Amino acid sequence: MTDTVRQAVSLWEQRAARNEALFREVNENIARLEEGFGDTMTEPAFVCECANDACAEQFAVDLDTYQRVREDPRRFFVLPSHQHPELERVVDTHRDYLVVEKTGEAGEVAEQTQP
Repeated sequence: MTDTVRQAVSLWEQRAARNEALFREVNENIARLEEGFGDTMTEPAFVCECANDACAEQFAVDLDTYQRVREDPRRFFVLPSHQHPELERVVDTHRDYLVVEKTGEAGEVAEQTQP
C-alpha cells in the first residue's frame, strides 16, 4: 500500500469514527431523556451508529443493554449489514442490531471522543 493510499484510508477511518461518535452522542441524549422521563412499556428507539453519515435508521433496545454496551468506549450499535470490517469487528449479534467494537485507529478515535 502506498503512503498516499494509506493516508486516504486513515482519513476515512478518522472521519467514519467521528461520525459514529456523533451518533453515539445522539443516543446518549436519548438514553438520558428515557431515564429521566420515560415511563412507557416500550423499549426506546436509538439511531444506528454506523459510519454512514446519511443513515438515520433506528432500532429498539432496552436501557440495561444500552448501558452495558456503553461501558466500553470502543463498542457501538449498528444495524445488520451496516458494519465495516475494516473499522470494527462484530462482538454480539441480535435480530435487530449488532454490537461492534472499533479496531485500530477507529478504536483510538472512539476512545478519545467518548462523551
